[in-house]
Amino acid sequence: MAHTNEVIKESKAGLAAHIIGALAFLAVGICLLVLDASFIEKLVYSFSVLGIGILFIIFGVYYMIKYFFNHEFVRVSNYGFTMGVILMIIGSVIIFKADHISSFIDALVCLIGFIFGAIMLQQSFALFHMQRFTWFISLVLGAATIASSVYLLMENAKFFTGEFISAVYLVAVGGVSLFSLILMALGLNGHKKDSNKIYKRNVEDSPLGSQVDDSIFEEENDGPYVEKVTIEPDEGSDALFEE
Repeated sequence: MAHTNEVIKESKAGLAAHIIGALAFLAVGICLLVLDASFIEKLVYSFSVLGIGILFIIFGVYYMIKYFFNHEFVRVSNYGFTMGVILMIIGSVIIFKADHISSFIDALVCLIGFIFGAIMLQQSFALFHMQRFTWFISLVLGAATIASSVYLLMENAKFFTGEFISAVYLVAVGGVSLFSLILMALGLNGHKKDSNKIYKRNVEDSPLGSQVDDSIFEEENDGPYVEKVTIEPDEGSDALFEE
């Protein structure tokens, strides 16, 4: 009976970007609710674009280094180095054009929120495939995130002026993104355990798995039994050493 192990290689860079983005949404939203909104507005418009550009460059360098250290160049279909170069170029453009890009930062927030919603939809489909009942939660959260992101984009919402609905949006998107990620991690863990149980049960129910021949552990000896006799010379006799 053949058993196939499916190894899923997680993208550490993508996972890190997901967590950092969700925490940033959550932190900025909470600060807008409890701190002076004018201070947060100046801080965000001054440094947020710069920070985004730096993150792009960091991830670009990561992909380029990983391309060589993991010997990904031996695979023709791998474009990790190209991805790294593209990310570094985008990050550099963002930094040098920060003044122009900062005027689109509110639309960028909606776009990132839309991406978070799409990720949650993908997680819901994965959970559904793994037969986890939590798939419906991720589906609802993802659909609500996409709908709210599109609505605020169409309304030209300003996220850093202290508007209550904008601050709540940031907190909600950051919170549900992390929550959906936790559901996905729990679903993967449960799926792996169930797969192992099913595999072990199939092995035990298999005819080959239930029959154990202990004879393979026994030393075979089909020839005649010959007793080993040791001849000891008489003390003081040199006959054994003479021809």
